[in-house]
Amino acid sequence: MVGDKTIARARLLRELHEGLHEGLHEGSVLVLPNAWDAASAALVARAGARAVATTSGGVAWAFGRADGEGLTRDETVAAVARIAAAVDVPVTADVESGYGETPEDVADTIRSVIGAGAAGSTSRTPARPTGSCAQSRSRRRASGRPARPRSPSS
Repeated sequence: MVGDKTIARARLLRELHEGLHEGLHEGSVLVLPNAWDAASAALVARAGARAVATTSGGVAWAFGRADGEGLTRDETVAAVARIAAAVDVPVTADVESGYGETPEDVADTIRSVIGAGAAGSTSRTPARPTGSCAQSRSRRRASGRPARPRSPSS
């Protein structure tokens, strides 16, 4: 279950993204400084950040592990919980490529970090695509067709 504190932080994060919060105006940039543990998050918030983002690399490296899902889902969720508990600003959680092969797996990951106190999340396409994405890429290469251009947001 998502608590009132997380819901309030999620609303604030949305306002910040939409430029509706005090001090931001249309065309403003929302800066999300990266934190890798509770201490770095607290320092970033104390310095005046309106929101904090976790960095998958930084969180993994703080555990002596590699980026790219070097931590388990449970370890990442626990780190997000510690970071969110250390600050009074919204936290977005970098969940790598979602810690799973299926959309349901990714949804479970998102629900888990939100349950841990994150107000939002970010994810990315895996570096080594699996399933239908990998099959589609293989078929495209085999056919001689060029790869589709990546969108600017990729």
